[in-house]
Amino acid sequence: MISSYRRIGCRKAVSFFIREMDLLIIQNMKSLSAFNKHLERKGLSKASIKTYVQAVIDYQKTYSTLSEKNVLLWRAGLDDRYKPASIATRIKGMNAYLYFNGSSLKLPPVKMQRIHHLENVISMADYHRLIRKMSECDDIITRRWMLLFKTIAMTGMRVSEVRQVRVEHIEEGKAQVYAKGGIYRIILIPKRLCKEIQQYLDDIEQSEGYIFGKATEKPYAIGTIEAKLHEYGEQYHLPKAVCHPHALRHLFGKSFMQQKGADITVLADLLGHSSIETTRIYTRRSMEEQQAALERIVTW
Repeated sequence: MISSYRRIGCRKAVSFFIREMDLLIIQNMKSLSAFNKHLERKGLSKASIKTYVQAVIDYQKTYSTLSEKNVLLWRAGLDDRYKPASIATRIKGMNAYLYFNGSSLKLPPVKMQRIHHLENVISMADYHRLIRKMSECDDIITRRWMLLFKTIAMTGMRVSEVRQVRVEHIEEGKAQVYAKGGIYRIILIPKRLCKEIQQYLDDIEQSEGYIFGKATEKPYAIGTIEAKLHEYGEQYHLPKAVCHPHALRHLFGKSFMQQKGADITVLADLLGHSSIETTRIYTRRSMEEQQAALERIVTW
């Protein structure tokens, strides 16, 4: 008889525990959903929102409540699991979540050595190889992708911006796009590029809508653009590290600063940087170039 009561009591305890866990999961999901909407209202990019939310999910895997003790324990455990750059983004995410929840606690940022070199920039030779190979293909889809890649490389647009280019932008020679930080900015488009894109539009008889997409009112997704550049890079045997859209943006920035009399403040405006300090990276040499300089100097 006693053992029967014990079994019933145990089942009730397990059932209660499961209900409590279910409630906790629901609460966490609601909290994450509200946090996600809060970040969207602040104008953060989708990539930043995903990273910030992932930091909170990482925290909730171990700790069920938000307290100073738990947050500090979570922070201490990051060093054994992640690299410094990943730790830095997770701390930013947690600090945003703490602020969202009205907490006065703020984790100190990770201090990292300032980067004095620019990496993963596609070389001009590889860029020309990519464009040349794509131009040799006699199909309209490849031509459209080639023009998309050229637009990034010749304007410095972000991948999130190039997908917004419309027919009227080519006619005007400039594009007003929704940019990083929740602002609208105007991007100038070189005349020779406008002429080439206009010829493409005339050939396919398109007079309105988005240029880079499967349909005039459905631009390519960011992930699709990234995957397609990677695909073409593999096909034409380009270095994997430079087969991403930002490498083309880097090419624009670096090439601009290599021109005689280049003004870094103009480049900052063209790239849409809020701080000129961000633009200064294009005045630096790559690690490979630094290594070559070191080898020339150290002869003893």
